[in-house]
Amino acid sequence: MTDMKFCFSQDESAQQFMTLPDCAAWGALQPGMGRFAAASPLARVHRRSGSDNPEPAFALTTTTEPAHTLCTVAPQADAAPSQTVYAVHDGSGRFIGRITHGRSPLGIRQAWRIEDAAKQRSAVAYKGNIRGWVAYWACSPFWAILALVHLLNGDPHPSRSLWSKPHRARWRMRADGRPRRGVLEFQNGRYRADAEALDVNLIYAQAVLYGA
Repeated sequence: MTDMKFCFSQDESAQQFMTLPDCAAWGALQPGMGRFAAASPLARVHRRSGSDNPEPAFALTTTTEPAHTLCTVAPQADAAPSQTVYAVHDGSGRFIGRITHGRSPLGIRQAWRIEDAAKQRSAVAYKGNIRGWVAYWACSPFWAILALVHLLNGDPHPSRSLWSKPHRARWRMRADGRPRRGVLEFQNGRYRADAEALDVNLIYAQAVLYGA
């Protein structure tokens, strides 16, 4: 197992780079768990602009010059109405896998599935854990009061100061008939991944989509 830690940043310093044609600078993936270091990102993220498709389409490039494309991420038009399916291709245009955004079996939580075409593996995660969602809904009756307090104290955007929905996610997969094991985890704005379990570019693509 190769443990990899990184985060996705959309800070202004993470968007200072030359973009691909018809794209806008969207952010960067940075190794480690600290603040964004503009000199050492893993990849730069370009979001395609000028498209009539409302779903995001991205390109990830290296940071070394001359930069080359690591992978592209684009929605598939033939997905089911309840899902959004993204096809991921490497820099040469070879299909490496897909990422599906849908709902959990009970329809309560958002679900994300990564499918690795070469390794014939898949990993699934559900947004937020049960404890986080219970706490979120238990506190919801107090939001109106808290919002009023923030407004009275001069905060024009009180929602930014209140609790956000649970975002923790853990992607799990079955390996050789053994119990499901975690291959990617998102918590507190940071990712931890098993770089040997799935194509690294699929892991990067999932991180960008989850943060979009």
